[in-house]
Amino acid sequence: MKTTLFLVLLSLSTLQARTWTSITGQTAEAELVKVEGDSIVVKMADGRTSSFPIARLSEADQAFIKEHGGKVPVTPPAPAPKPVASAPATTSDGKGSFIGTWEGYMADSDGSKHGEIRLVITEDKITASNPQGNREMGAGTYKLTGGRIDATGTEGQFAGKKYEGIFELDGKTLKWCSANDNPRSERPSKMQTNPQAGQFLMVLEKK
Repeated sequence: MKTTLFLVLLSLSTLQARTWTSITGQTAEAELVKVEGDSIVVKMADGRTSSFPIARLSEADQAFIKEHGGKVPVTPPAPAPKPVASAPATTSDGKGSFIGTWEGYMADSDGSKHGEIRLVITEDKITASNPQGNREMGAGTYKLTGGRIDATGTEGQFAGKKYEGIFELDGKTLKWCSANDNPRSERPSKMQTNPQAGQFLMVLEKK
């Protein structure tokens, strides 16, 4: 065994100078002197000797060392990436950000508070109640299309009524402006209560 190791080192030490390349692309002209653990010792053109980690050499250089009897260290596998926290689940129609409990107020035309309201929104239903006394007002289904929201009442005082509206969702703040149930009321074009046009604005925060 000692004789074999001596012959390997002897063959390595008698190699002629060659160009070595690091994994970052740097090159150096040097003569291989010996393999020392996980490093090689080379002799530079000016006579100086230097040591370089084998793992920092190019694949071609590592293959050269292995071909001539040197031991190339096994590179440990890269650590598995840490899992990235996933964003809240969102349904295919964009309702994911809507799902939850929202509390806020009905706004007057000047933006002042006109009355409190709570909405509990699931993937297919909206239930409205008055937080004061926790009095349920009714429920209905809804549909989102871009910045539009169309609700249809199915229970309570909203049953059988349709509400065409627009919305703005900014983080945990939802502004929802809708036409009332009057058939002559049209979908709003801006976020503002307009009693003459039969349009009302709700400003809500997600809980």
